[in-house]
Amino acid sequence: MQNLRVILLMVLGVGCSTTTGPQSGDEFQLRVGESAALEDVGLWLAFLGVSEDSRCPRQLACLWEGDAAVLVETAPFPGGLAILAETAGFPDFLGADSKTDTLHTSLDPKSLRLGPRELVLVGLDPYPETPSPIPLHAYVARFIIRPAQ
Repeated sequence: MQNLRVILLMVLGVGCSTTTGPQSGDEFQLRVGESAALEDVGLWLAFLGVSEDSRCPRQLACLWEGDAAVLVETAPFPGGLAILAETAGFPDFLGADSKTDTLHTSLDPKSLRLGPRELVLVGLDPYPETPSPIPLHAYVARFIIRPAQ
């Protein structure tokens, strides 16, 4: 039993010694299917995908800039620990009270309130050059955590 405790503590210690996630004021990026620990607010953040991308391609002249809708999921991690599984290549927060939200590049909301802070969608790459659709796996969302405004 003592050996089991030592092994468990070693595993937990290794899990706790991983590099820290983004902090307030840090701009960071996630690819579709990636997640990050937002330690400042005690949440996991996953970039689930892009549900709509109507941004005006650079090679066209448009009356409106368009908008992209970015799907994110947040889930609490008590004490910095959470169970994160992969389902068909996408993060899935098992046993957690997760919440899915949509952030926009042009329309509102562009941010998500997280207690005294907010998660802001700074941008979405790549920006369309032509009217051709962008493959889902190519998207990279840029975020920042800042004090709520």
